[in-house]
Amino acid sequence: MVLDKRPLFRIGAVAALVAVAVGTLAITLIHVAEPQRGEAVEISSIGALTTMYWVLVVFTWRRSAWSYLACVFVLPILPILSIIAALSYTMFFSWSMYNLLTIVLCFAAVAGACASYIAYKQIPRDPRRRTAIRLGGVLLAGIVVGAVLMLAEEPIREAALKGINEKLAALGTVEEKLEFLVEKWEIPSLVAGVVVNDSLVWSKGFNADPNSDVYLLASITKPFVATAVLQLYERGLIDLDDGVDEYLPFTLRHPTYPEKAVTIRMLLSHQSGLAHYTDRYRSYTADKKILSWGSKKPGWNVLEYDPYPSFAEFLEGYLTPGGEYYSPDAWTSFEPGTELFYSSPGFDILGLVVETVSGQTLEEYLQENVVDPLGMTGTGFDVSDHLDRQALPYERVVGVLSKTIIELPLYDRYRIGGGGIRSTVPDLAQFMIAHMNEGKVNEVQLLEPGTVKLMHELAVSSSEKSLLPGFGFGWILLSDKPTEFLDMRGAQGHGGEKWGYASSMWFVQETEGGYGVVLLTNLHQGFKPTIIGFPLIYAKIEDLLLTEAHRRFTSPQQ
Repeated sequence: MVLDKRPLFRIGAVAALVAVAVGTLAITLIHVAEPQRGEAVEISSIGALTTMYWVLVVFTWRRSAWSYLACVFVLPILPILSIIAALSYTMFFSWSMYNLLTIVLCFAAVAGACASYIAYKQIPRDPRRRTAIRLGGVLLAGIVVGAVLMLAEEPIREAALKGINEKLAALGTVEEKLEFLVEKWEIPSLVAGVVVNDSLVWSKGFNADPNSDVYLLASITKPFVATAVLQLYERGLIDLDDGVDEYLPFTLRHPTYPEKAVTIRMLLSHQSGLAHYTDRYRSYTADKKILSWGSKKPGWNVLEYDPYPSFAEFLEGYLTPGGEYYSPDAWTSFEPGTELFYSSPGFDILGLVVETVSGQTLEEYLQENVVDPLGMTGTGFDVSDHLDRQALPYERVVGVLSKTIIELPLYDRYRIGGGGIRSTVPDLAQFMIAHMNEGKVNEVQLLEPGTVKLMHELAVSSSEKSLLPGFGFGWILLSDKPTEFLDMRGAQGHGGEKWGYASSMWFVQETEGGYGVVLLTNLHQGFKPTIIGFPLIYAKIEDLLLTEAHRRFTSPQQ
């Protein structure tokens, strides 16, 4: 007796197709239900494939020859797209049920395509025109669904945010709400504190000690630098409208506007015309440990310096046309003093001004004039300070086969002015209290009241539609217009984010007193945006903390 194997290939093709259709549908539903796990393009692509697979399930079940031919072409799209997506950006693979499911579906799709081809060869052919029309119909169905899902990005986000708000509303205390968000977003650790008037009245840590664990403040360093600059201004050692090149060993001018001096005031308010980071600038200022990691993992373009120039030498060569390190994208197209463009290099330059005027390194100046007077014993300028208390940095990475959280090496920043200070909740709260209370905390007058007011008042406006309407001097002013998901209450202060870290220092000034929050985490999401990215959830945490701070401010007895 000879076994007829022909039906086996048809059955195998249908079984593989059903498995892939069910699996991709599950992935689509997971992404829609938890949009923090996928990009909009990923959701729409998988949704389009799911639609095509289910259409083909119906017709292959009916043994239509054209449907088997369609499977030969459509089933391999999943593994092909997965490989392209994974290789288009550095893949941070990790074993998980999601990744395992993706791999199994890719193999099932390849097996199904092979079985479909054999089955197609065994079945009488359909007319070519009918086959072409039906193949086109399958593709059109997928394109339509994919387009709908792409357009549905905002509704998906709104529905998910509504669900998060409803869940948070059902929880009682701020501790319970924070714990929910920490667990759902797999935040390695988080520490936070609430300040009312001149006291840290509440602190809490999740997987960390809120009183001693040290985190990179990133751009919250900028208010420290601005404070140092304004201290020198108070002492009459600098003028805010001085051209910054008066304090540098070279002439610093915008190449397009060489007649316009770049002033200290412009640098403090991000109106200097300087751009933010470039590959060349990052390669100079970042720690070799993080650069080595970045060149191997995300594929950063890392440039070598041999010999390594001083910062002044580097700046001259980097910012001057024809210089040894010149980079045209180091400058924006804006005339100095006319437009807002956030620039960390600008604050590194301010740090160099502090060094030139004071005769100390920026670290020495800040230690002597800010850190020590405020009793900030847990604050440092590199990872060797309080090494055993440093929070390790982590990045959240999303993408095909790359849905994971990865540990980064502890790293420093060669120039700290743009974002290199490390600190704790109590220390950062102490610095914030000084700015909440007209420059004074305990018996220390960090800045005079008039100078604090100058630093905090609006110097340059941003978009009216933004939660960030403007800047003071190294100082951010937030909107007092609540959105459906956030209400930052017109807070002021600064935030920071860098590879593996996110930080916040915000307070609200009332007629009598004020309240504020500090927040430090060792998670960042800087590689690929998802429909609900970690920055949005981080902002929600800030919002919850400000709400708690307001409650404690208005009801101190509770």
